[in-house]
Amino acid sequence: MTPFISVVIPAYNRSRELERALDSLAVQTRKDFETIVCDDGSSEDLRAVVSRFEKRLEVGYIRIENSGGPARPRNTAIAIARGEWISFLDSDDWWDANRIEQVAVVLEKEDVDFLYHPLRVVSAENISGKRERRSVIGEPLRRDPLEHMALFGNPIPNSAAIVRRSVLEAIGGICEDRNLVSLEDFDAWMRLAEQGIIPCFIPDVLGSYWVGEDGISMITERHVERQIVLFNRHMSLFGRGIRKHAESFQHYVLGTMLFQIPGKKIEARNHFFLARNLHGGGMKLKRLVKIALSFVR
Repeated sequence: MTPFISVVIPAYNRSRELERALDSLAVQTRKDFETIVCDDGSSEDLRAVVSRFEKRLEVGYIRIENSGGPARPRNTAIAIARGEWISFLDSDDWWDANRIEQVAVVLEKEDVDFLYHPLRVVSAENISGKRERRSVIGEPLRRDPLEHMALFGNPIPNSAAIVRRSVLEAIGGICEDRNLVSLEDFDAWMRLAEQGIIPCFIPDVLGSYWVGEDGISMITERHVERQIVLFNRHMSLFGRGIRKHAESFQHYVLGTMLFQIPGKKIEARNHFFLARNLHGGGMKLKRLVKIALSFVR
């Protein structure tokens, strides 16, 4: 029987986390889905992890040479997926047992091509100075999808997203440009928005986003460069009415990133100064607070 949903999991090591993700799939209350794990050249034996679930899940395993990011393993898995819908799950995240059942109800009743929901944030106990301070990630759109992303950033957690396969294939899948590593999902959402695809938001928290020891490394200048690449890829499609606000948001994001890099406080402050046209009172207040903090030694 053709699966309704294909769950795509790119994986690089993290055997224990992958087992947790697969275990959350094995207990789903709706069963008409397949799972495809694409191993991005791990040094750990992920095939052995996957094999332990073959009696509990319709699960496949593929191994490719290391590509340095999740885009290629995602595309490799999508290429062999049989479901009408592609549901992304990172190997260190997991879903509630009723997740597939609840999203399937919406997919079957509503005219949608793209759906997402919030995830609760779960952090390792021994982590201090957490990267993610929110208890939940994933928020509803406040306006046109592309405008929201230009003015407020990415509202869609990767492990909460489900996209109709034909729509995803129409934009060429996930971009494998190494200059977008860690931002390739946001790039895909923006390209879908540029094609007029409006994501449907389910307000229920249906899974968990993991913040572990290997996921909280300090921001580097390479991350800053990737953010600039992402913005430049889409800037020409921002309407004139929002462009100045989008440019300010970009400066705000760059300033926030640079502020975390030793020796970059003055450069960060300069970006905060340039972010004078942020949209919304809350963002403007945060900008002023960060400018003040940039003067603290």
